Amino acid sequence: LGDHIRHITNHWNTWGKLDTLVLEGRTELPFENGFVDAPTYWTDYMMGQHNRVMIGQGKNLVENVELSGKQKLLDLGGGTGSYSIALCQANPQLKSVLIDQKEPLVMARQLVDESQLSDRITLIEADMNTVELDNDYDVVLISGVVLITDEAMCHRVFRRAYNALRPGGLIIVQDYMQIDHSPKRHFLDMMMDLYVLIAFAPKAGDRKGDDVASWLTDAGFNNPKQIPLPTHLALITAEKPTS
Repeated sequence: LGDHIRHITNHWNTWGKLDTLVLEGRTELPFENGFVDAPTYWTDYMMGQHNRVMIGQGKNLVENVELSGKQKLLDLGGGTGSYSIALCQANPQLKSVLIDQKEPLVMARQLVDESQLSDRITLIEADMNTVELDNDYDVVLISGVVLITDEAMCHRVFRRAYNALRPGGLIIVQDYMQIDHSPKRHFLDMMMDLYVLIAFAPKAGDRKGDDVASWLTDAGFNNPKQIPLPTHLALITAEKPTS
């Protein structure tokens, strides 16, 4: 958990400019205001995401998606590979292709090797938004993407996922999403909404689950299911029609 706490602390100066950043509609990363340097920021961020997996998010993901019979997973923007690792460990028949930029893949390679899954998890250095994708995947995982990108980009990502799946394939969206409407969760969602506005993109946001489900339907998916989890990130799954 320590890396995730460091990542949150790195935004100290950014939170101090909350009113200015919101009014001006801009973001400011910690290495842009001198709190930390860029390598430290990105290392803490990526390892913080791995911390999240290890303290329960990975277990909850595995327990709430049924992948028996699924052979090939596409992990779009999969970062350190922690969720691919969790899903492959729980599903011995599964192989994963993870696509992300150079920096997170350095950590992903180390974690995959430590997990002895290098024969089942393939790492591809590329831009997930432009790289050519195969069209024979059984599952596509999109984790931590919807929160930090604008609505138009979410639509494009979902369409790419749809085209990458076999008929009958499954999409899994995992992110901060407004699905659990309890007071405690509402406070967390409100704080995350502010956080991504000032730290990632002015048009980013903690999306309503109903909105994300409708975007999946717009992309061609059927049967979207919203799954609240006791950990921070919720799930929405949907299926590509069989014909």
